[in-house]
Amino acid sequence: MKPVSYYENLLDSNKPMAVLKDLAKYSGKDGKIYFIIAEAKRLLGKFEDAINLYNKAIKLYQMAKKAEISAFLKDAAQLSTQKPLSAKAYATKEASKELAKEAAQAYAATAIDMRLALAKCYRTLGDAKKAYTIAKNALALAAKEGPALLDFKIQALQEMAMALRAYGKLDDAMDILSNVLAYYQAESDFAGQSFVYWAIGGICRLQGAFKAGVEHFKKAIALAKKGGDKMAEAYGYCGLAGISRIGGDIKGCVDNYLKAERIFRNSDDVFGKAYTNCGMANGLRQLGKYDEAMRRYLVADRLYTSINDTVDLGFVKWGKADVLKRKNKLGEALKELMEARRLFAASDEIRGQILTELALAQVLYALGDTEKAEKIYDDAVARAKKEGLHTYLEAYT
Repeated sequence: MKPVSYYENLLDSNKPMAVLKDLAKYSGKDGKIYFIIAEAKRLLGKFEDAINLYNKAIKLYQMAKKAEISAFLKDAAQLSTQKPLSAKAYATKEASKELAKEAAQAYAATAIDMRLALAKCYRTLGDAKKAYTIAKNALALAAKEGPALLDFKIQALQEMAMALRAYGKLDDAMDILSNVLAYYQAESDFAGQSFVYWAIGGICRLQGAFKAGVEHFKKAIALAKKGGDKMAEAYGYCGLAGISRIGGDIKGCVDNYLKAERIFRNSDDVFGKAYTNCGMANGLRQLGKYDEAMRRYLVADRLYTSINDTVDLGFVKWGKADVLKRKNKLGEALKELMEARRLFAASDEIRGQILTELALAQVLYALGDTEKAEKIYDDAVARAKKEGLHTYLEAYT
């Protein structure tokens, strides 16, 4: 088996398939190797498989590192019992204590990495509250080590903010992200800055601040290019495309999704490909190109299903229902919306839940169930206002 650094470089080069091919038969007890396999699974969108592997990695790595730290401390303690303590023994004792300290910091750093990756999986699968709890635990682990793990503290704060954003705590998320951005700017970290601008752009979209959101996504793309990060650039185009669509710039929407698609085409990123197809379908639907939009939705449906991403699959079902509704296939539209409702119900995706309820009310009304439709519609609008979301005003999309 090749060194851990070899596989880390493959992941950094966005080659998760190569990692999995090489480590397909691994059955050892090295937590770091299971972490690498989990990362490869996550990059391919296999989030549930990744969660199981992260948990295994955390357990094995914790056992190995605790044993290593304990051995160093035991050596130091045994040397301390010598009377008198020679200069050589004293130096060895101090060296053992220092090695224990270094091992503890190395353990904390990798343990935080593992937990934050786990949090990302839960967030993507729609369990934002669990993601937040895990990220908060990672933050506590980083804080315990003091200034030595400041970078990891920032990463934990960033993931906490993303979890808050996912379940609608937009102002809280924005406050944390602003502080994270200041740190990345001070460090001239282009990748970090790009990610935060992308995340804030998404918050602006949810708040209805489309002009500000467009500017943030453009900054994210520019910084990704500056840092040579093609995948971050692709996700920047997706963000810009999405907010352009809501803001009425459908040509800009389609053009930016095409830019993203060209990058994802040569990657192993199944999620990115699904995301682009779904977003492109939304734009084509708004242009009235219903058959072309449906073809894109079907691709997205297949890809999201293959990685068991039920939350984003809910958005695909919602989009398909809108096409069917506009083609007067109300019974089929109702089926898709009921499926979307079921998929969103098991997640913290509030926006998806509300959009589905609004669309469901419209279809039920068209089918003549006025009383039920009005109740669903009123409840959805009331909930949107309570959550500080403006999705009930997006019916035109």
